[in-house]
Amino acid sequence: MARPPTIAGRARREGLIFGECLFDHFPDGDRVGGAPLNVARHLWALGQQPLLVSRVGQDGEGARIRDLLHTWGMDARGLQEDPQYPTGSVEVLPDAVLGHQFLILPRQAYDRIAWPAQLPALSRIAFLYHGTLALREPGSRGTWERLTGQSDWRFVDLNLRAPWWTSDLLATVLPGTRVLKLNADELGTLAQAFSLQGGGRQSRVADLAQRFAIGEVVITHGAEGAVAWAGGLWQECPAPVVRVEDSVGAGDAFAAVWMVGILHGWPVDLRLIRAQALAAAICTVRGALPSDSAFYAPFLRDWGLHP
Repeated sequence: MARPPTIAGRARREGLIFGECLFDHFPDGDRVGGAPLNVARHLWALGQQPLLVSRVGQDGEGARIRDLLHTWGMDARGLQEDPQYPTGSVEVLPDAVLGHQFLILPRQAYDRIAWPAQLPALSRIAFLYHGTLALREPGSRGTWERLTGQSDWRFVDLNLRAPWWTSDLLATVLPGTRVLKLNADELGTLAQAFSLQGGGRQSRVADLAQRFAIGEVVITHGAEGAVAWAGGLWQECPAPVVRVEDSVGAGDAFAAVWMVGILHGWPVDLRLIRAQALAAAICTVRGALPSDSAFYAPFLRDWGLHP
């Protein structure tokens, strides 16, 4: 095994990004996507080296995803191939109210993610990022359960997509997570699913965090900014004003910076500012990911990071 990379001369264990790699099919063309893939790309560009663990089909789209990982200089060894199921596919339809609607197909390769061969059976994982979509089937969910038991901390990016979640699944996913990221609509969904106390945002979040032993709760509000609950304290941050091309992937950029901030010891208020900055910048380009790695240069410079 290669010697682990270091930060400031100290050996570090990298994290693991678990979940779907797929193609979003928009009316005007196809784009590679899946929140875990987007988050992993951002983390690698910002100087982290997590192992992306996902599964694609033995098809052209799976090959395109693997080629992209190599182009970006990412470790593709955790990208498994499935001989039966196809690479994930989502039909994305514009919606005047919701922004986008997603038609997510069943029986996709990411439903059968196996234990990553690169990870020794008893090794510890520095952190684990995941959502809920890839946990909808027993195959991937069983792998996730094992990974959870070996992770020092978790970042749960809720990303609820009907009909691919249940209250029972959420009751399994939420307990003990260090960071829960969700949007305002999803908070309302959780309030209904678990009969959270109080009618206001703060009381609901406090009840949610206490009930499931969650360390931090981050709520994104799009153009209105984001709020964070941590240690019983609330902090808010407005979103930068930018010319929006589209908002696809903004939340994934936010999540990546939040994890970078934890790993580098940034306080919550600084994490909010910087996560909002990258999320806003992603809104100025078409799609969830920039086409040029130079996009990240100002953030690396201003934040003192090294790719």
